[in-house]
Amino acid sequence: MKLETPILIIAFITSIILGIIIIPVLRKLKIGQIERDDGPQSHLKKQGTPTMGGIIIIITMILVVTSTYIFMLSNNQSEIANKILPMLLVTIGFGLIGFIDDFKKLVLKNTKGLKPSYKMLGLLIVSVGYVVYLTQILGIGTSTYIPILKTYFSIPLLIYIPFAIIVILATTNAVNLTDGIDGLSSSICAIIITCLTIIGIIQGYTEISIFGSIVIGAVLGFLMFNLHPAKVFMGDTGSLLLRRSNICYVLIFKNAIDTNYNSSYSSNRNFICYYSSCLLQENR
Repeated sequence: MKLETPILIIAFITSIILGIIIIPVLRKLKIGQIERDDGPQSHLKKQGTPTMGGIIIIITMILVVTSTYIFMLSNNQSEIANKILPMLLVTIGFGLIGFIDDFKKLVLKNTKGLKPSYKMLGLLIVSVGYVVYLTQILGIGTSTYIPILKTYFSIPLLIYIPFAIIVILATTNAVNLTDGIDGLSSSICAIIITCLTIIGIIQGYTEISIFGSIVIGAVLGFLMFNLHPAKVFMGDTGSLLLRRSNICYVLIFKNAIDTNYNSSYSSNRNFICYYSSCLLQENR
C-alpha cells in the first residue's frame, strides 16, 4: 500500500488538471453529447454537453503508468513493471477504438460512426493479443473458478483462449450503455475498479493494485467534471477503455466465468439505475 496511495493521488490530480485543459477544447470544437428525442424530455437539456471526455482518462493513465513503470525499473522492480505495461496497452487499445468511433460521429459528423464490423475486428485483434499474452507469456494457466460449484476447473488451452475472448467481446457495452447520465458510469466504474483493486491487494497481485490505483485516481478526477450538472461525458472513448480495464483484472484473477456473471449483473443493474433516474427526473 506504500506505492498505491501516492500514485492514486497523483492520477487524481493529473486527471483534474487535464480536465481543466481539455474540456474547454472539446466545447470550442463543439464535440457535444447527442440525446435521442425518444428518451426522457428532461435529458434533452444535456444536448451539446462536451463528450469524448474519455481522453482525459486515457492521457492520465498513459502519463502515470509510464512514470510508475520508470520508477519501478529504477527501484529494481522490473518484473512487476513489465506486467503493468501490457495492461495499459490493451486498455488503451480498446480506448482508441472508442476514440475513432467518437471522432467519426462527433468531429467528422458521420452519424454511423465506425462500422460495427470494423469496430468488432479491432476489439477482436486486441482481445486475441491480450489473451495470448496472458496464457503464453505470463503463463497464468487456464484454471477457471465456477461460483456455483465453488471450485476451479482446468479448461484445455484451445478452448480457454476463444472462451476468454468471447467473455471480453460479449461484455463490451457493459459501461457505455450507462454514459450520458450525470456521474452514473464513472461512479459505478470507480466502485467496481476499487473492489477489484482491493481483491488484488488481498491476493497479492501487485500489478493489479498499482494499475487499479491509477485507474481509480483517473476516474475520480474525471468524475469531478461528470457530476450533476455534468460538464463532460466520457463517450465510447472512456466506456470501452474502462470496460477493458475491468476485464484485465479479472482474467488475471482466473475468474473468467465469474467475470461474465458479474458483467451481466452489472449491466442489468445499470439498466435499472438508468430507468430509476428517468422516473426521478420525470417526478421533479
